[in-house]
Amino acid sequence: MGDLTLKGVNMERNTVISQALNWLGKNEKDSSFKEIIDIYNSNKPLPRGYKVKYTDSWCAVFVSALAVKCGITEKIPVECSCGRMIEKAMAKGIWVEGDGYIPKAADIILYDWNDSGKGDNKGWPEHVGIVEKTENDLITVIEGNLNNKVARREIKVNARYIRGYICPEYTDAVSVKKEYY
Repeated sequence: MGDLTLKGVNMERNTVISQALNWLGKNEKDSSFKEIIDIYNSNKPLPRGYKVKYTDSWCAVFVSALAVKCGITEKIPVECSCGRMIEKAMAKGIWVEGDGYIPKAADIILYDWNDSGKGDNKGWPEHVGIVEKTENDLITVIEGNLNNKVARREIKVNARYIRGYICPEYTDAVSVKKEYY
């Protein structure tokens, strides 16, 4: 007989990633992305009272709709603007400025496409996505409105254009797995 060990898995992170994976391929061409906009607009009150239109940019809406769908709007800043997401994350104390941060699954990455590549990027963000995983300094991100659909991007840790990260305080709910050695 061996020792009994407990292996922990953060269930909220897994729930967020599972939902993002379920939306992979939703797109503007066949209008399937409208489900994401509708979920965002169902959250009341709407940030700044603004109802998102199907013609609006929807990357921040995608991340916010994940929070709505997963029932964790108190943990992920719900917003249709990337810049306002950062402001809300700063107010909650969950903003990580350094691009060298190694993100975990379900952390939120923001980009500034005007990054000069010199020094810490502090510009206005234009895009956002949810980290699926980080392996060997390569971040796999699921993004809404990436070429008008929900799709994956890979980017290196500390790469140019990374503005920073929102690191929600997910509940460390643990699933228990028994292992014998």
